[in-house]
Amino acid sequence: MNNYFESIVANAILHCEGRCTDDDIFREGFSKIYPFTTENINGYISNFDLNNKSLLTVGSSGDQVINSTLYNCKDITVVDICPYTKFYFYLKKSALLTLNYNQFLNFFCYYDFPKTFEDNMNTFNLKNYKKIYPVLRLLDYESFLFWDELFSLFDPITIRKRLFITDEEKIKVLKTMNLYLKNEKNFNSASKSIKNISPNFIINDINKININRKFDNIFLSNLGQYCTIFDLKELINKLDLNLNNNGKILLCYLYKTEKNSKYISDWAEIYNLEETFNILGNYITSFESFIGAKGILHETENIKDSVLIYKKK
Repeated sequence: MNNYFESIVANAILHCEGRCTDDDIFREGFSKIYPFTTENINGYISNFDLNNKSLLTVGSSGDQVINSTLYNCKDITVVDICPYTKFYFYLKKSALLTLNYNQFLNFFCYYDFPKTFEDNMNTFNLKNYKKIYPVLRLLDYESFLFWDELFSLFDPITIRKRLFITDEEKIKVLKTMNLYLKNEKNFNSASKSIKNISPNFIINDINKININRKFDNIFLSNLGQYCTIFDLKELINKLDLNLNNNGKILLCYLYKTEKNSKYISDWAEIYNLEETFNILGNYITSFESFIGAKGILHETENIKDSVLIYKKK
């Protein structure tokens, strides 16, 4: 094993042992994995032409990648600061290729599953992991080594609780936000569309690196709420050089927000839409709203999320 990989495994072991304090985790920023997306990907993905196009996306859950393959996107690069992003993607891909629909949900869902206020004690169960790991070993050997080391040292629930963000939507929300989880038919389609997908992974802060190629689409998720609007503009200026003509950037995902939403002072700057449009106006070519995660949960279309989109002419 190389030194960099060994350091990632050692970091994961420290997390699972509970030897990282809250201050340590805070300093590491996005050091934990998102088990699933917190965005309604189905709400915005149809705004992008992914068919035989290229995509640069952030997102440690891997859901942006899996959903995009159902739109025939095959050239995918993932950039994320979370050091476990690649390993988790290949764990999910192996499960898609090995488990059936219900087994997959039972393996990856934890909070409020299968019933509200009832955590899933079968999460990462060893029975299904044993089905997954021969495929995982063939797909990506580092990912196999990573998960096999953790499963040999810790019980599955410890891994799930300590290596992952606690932000996980309820199952009915996940099924609506993710096309591949909507039903068994879509799941089976995803197991076929993901089969030959091997994304390029860049584990780094997207603000601090230069990427030497162009893409047809770029998804920035909700990164804009973790920086100033001017910092986001600087990032977009840089990424514009990586965008093909007629390509699109998802500039930022906004939760519980529409064009007429009033700004509250303790929200992130990006939610101050008047200021955002003043600063990013040249880059915002469309503002799309759709039912959000909370709207799905409470079965009301009055709670909407939105995305800011830029199309390069």
